[in-house]
Amino acid sequence: MDDVKNEVSKNSVTKNLIQKLAEITNEIERIPKNGHNDFHNYDYALESDIKDVVRPLLVAQNLFMLSDEKSRSVTEIKTQKGTQQLVTLEIEYTIFDGDTGETIKFTGFGDGQDAGDKAVYKAKTGALKYALTSLFLIPTGDDPETGGKKPLQPPKTINEEQVKTLEDLIHTVASMSNSNPAQVLGQLKTESGFNKTINKMTEADFGIALQILQKWKKAYAKHLQNKTQPKQENINSIPWGQKQ
Repeated sequence: MDDVKNEVSKNSVTKNLIQKLAEITNEIERIPKNGHNDFHNYDYALESDIKDVVRPLLVAQNLFMLSDEKSRSVTEIKTQKGTQQLVTLEIEYTIFDGDTGETIKFTGFGDGQDAGDKAVYKAKTGALKYALTSLFLIPTGDDPETGGKKPLQPPKTINEEQVKTLEDLIHTVASMSNSNPAQVLGQLKTESGFNKTINKMTEADFGIALQILQKWKKAYAKHLQNKTQPKQENINSIPWGQKQ
């Protein structure tokens, strides 16, 4: 019996991290959408549903995961219920292999809109769901090709408040860069790959566009505040920026 245990232990140690992750990916089946949004009437996979599936598989492979917040942007949005915060997070996750010492890093992005700390929690939840579903190629909800009773919901476009948020940021960046809104919007489409008008953007599109615009705004604000830098120095990260 001891010989069998030693052989099993030896075989598990010889697997590298990529092999273990591949085994986990192979074991995960479709995760149903147990969450439901009553207001917009669509189903979604809960963070707990995904974690309940992934966690025991990580433990079985002697793997451990830690998170590290890399960036956070906060935008105030006026709503009928008052002022809310739109929080966008970029979180880097690291999986550690307890057997081989190997590590692998991957990134998750999440947006959350609510009052106070709830927005941060929603953004963290979204980032983890995004990271796990991307890493392990996790399918969620009903599959129309496998006889699911409910068709997948079409992507929801952003609301008027989110449109205004992007338009305000575009005008702000245009003013800071001595440019015009049309140039900023054109560069935004080029960098993000969008080929649609702002009001046709999905929630996912909105998160990406918001990150890009806030990155530009932050870079130009830093440039304008640094009055002591030589005049020949320019902002290379904003291709349409003009010398002040």
